[in-house]
Amino acid sequence: MTAEKIKEIIRCGETSTVQFKKLFKTAEDVANELVAFSNSNGGQIFIGVDDKTGEILGLDYDQLREIGSLVASAADDRVRPAVFPQVETEPVDGKAVMIVTVKKGPDAPYTNKKGEIYVKQGPDKRRVSDNNEILRIFAESGSFQPDRQSIRGTSIKDLDRYLLDEFFQNSLGRSADNLGIPLETALKNLFILDEEGQATLGGLMFFGINPQRFCPAFNIKAVWFYGNSIGGTEYRSSRDIGGTIPRMFKLGMEFIDGCLLRRQEGQNFNSIGVLEIPEIALTELLQNALVHRSWLKPAPIRILVFDNRVEIVSPGALPPSLTVADIKLGNAFQRNQLIANMCAKTMDYRGLGSGIIRALQTDANIEFQNEASGDQFRVILWRTEQKSKEENPSEKEPDVNSKEKSREKEIVGKEKGKEKILELLKSIPGITSSELQEQTGLSRSGVEKIIRQLKEAGKIRRIGPDKGGHWEVIG
Repeated sequence: MTAEKIKEIIRCGETSTVQFKKLFKTAEDVANELVAFSNSNGGQIFIGVDDKTGEILGLDYDQLREIGSLVASAADDRVRPAVFPQVETEPVDGKAVMIVTVKKGPDAPYTNKKGEIYVKQGPDKRRVSDNNEILRIFAESGSFQPDRQSIRGTSIKDLDRYLLDEFFQNSLGRSADNLGIPLETALKNLFILDEEGQATLGGLMFFGINPQRFCPAFNIKAVWFYGNSIGGTEYRSSRDIGGTIPRMFKLGMEFIDGCLLRRQEGQNFNSIGVLEIPEIALTELLQNALVHRSWLKPAPIRILVFDNRVEIVSPGALPPSLTVADIKLGNAFQRNQLIANMCAKTMDYRGLGSGIIRALQTDANIEFQNEASGDQFRVILWRTEQKSKEENPSEKEPDVNSKEKSREKEIVGKEKGKEKILELLKSIPGITSSELQEQTGLSRSGVEKIIRQLKEAGKIRRIGPDKGGHWEVIG
């Protein structure tokens, strides 16, 4: 590195990858800095530079020897696992500056001799003590896979046999009964079950009868707002979408579709038209949110529809090794390998880092926001057509035709609700009222009303008490 380059870096000040130090006095101080850089994106320490003023102070011969020895001792004896920094000395305006280059470590998290973990936060470092953040560091290094963690209290009975049969039929051309090995063994081999027979997170989120019973925060919350502010008190529609990842994707797309306008682009009069935001872009970005979300953060994916935009907010910011510019070029970090593999086998998902590129190749106006401080990733799709005037539900009086259409929609919705509840009662006789609400998207009163109607029609009956009993579908 030339003297001019060093002076240019110093003029720009300290960052998360550049640090200035007058001196190091102990190997422990050096170790803490090496740990922080190794657990983050790596960087360089310029020793012999005042960290407050940027003045180049330089080091004499004895200081160079002493600090070089401290760096070697810290890297070898006081950092676990060991790191291998590069040390060089360069003359700048007649003064010696030592430069210690530390690479991002492949075996994070790195600790000091006391077992303490540090990461870079801007030009400073901070100690990490939160368990979820420690797990995130493990996950980003590839030494821990959140989607393979066991879900306590689950078993093969919590997996939907129909979904398993469909999966094996599509991927192997045979049913779950004809695999040649016991089903439970096959599921363990695929990491759908763990060695104790409990469902893994990935297995539950793809094949679970009711995944949110065990992981209530792993769902989608969708809201269609009036106007363009999330702070508004009125909204057109909202829905909590649960179930497996393929089901959440399907219902999430249906929710967005119902909020957007369609336009005619050369189609005949009876055509439903083309969505104002390209469907390919919506498909790729919602799949991306479901696959690459952080499963270490117990929070839902949010779909927020406004008059001028659609936002898809996914828990978990980009890993430190990726930027928004990187993902636009197709660079990827496969955060959840098991879930990505399942998506590739059960959905129209390629998993090659090309989804963002395909979304950008459409005519959609897309904005990406990596919100590291809030640990979330936001995608904004700007709408090409907007309402000319915001409608306030308290001021608008629907006409007769809209009332009739609303009534027709309500009747159709109730019939679909009955069919879905009958299907659930048949496949899960012990299902609870709250689980029916989650699976159907109906309110408590809506579920209770349909249950009452089905009982009166002689289609179902209750066996046993409310708690501990089960439903029987008749006929």
